[in-house]
Amino acid sequence: MDNKKMDYRVNFTENNKLLSIEITCCDKHIGEIRFKDGESKKCPECGVTHALRIQHNHFHLSRSY
Repeated sequence: MDNKKMDYRVNFTENNKLLSIEITCCDKHIGEIRFKDGESKKCPECGVTHALRIQHNHFHLSRSY
């Protein structure tokens, strides 16, 4: 991902509950994942998988090649 934009945008409901995460990879909006454990989205350009993992009182966003 040579100097290409990669970004996450977290969306909330009106009650401030986490709703979804929008993913930008390789300078392109590749989609949105719901705030559920194990949700993921694969970038069609570089093949990176962006995944969400929820634990006790926090969550992880990870990328795997």
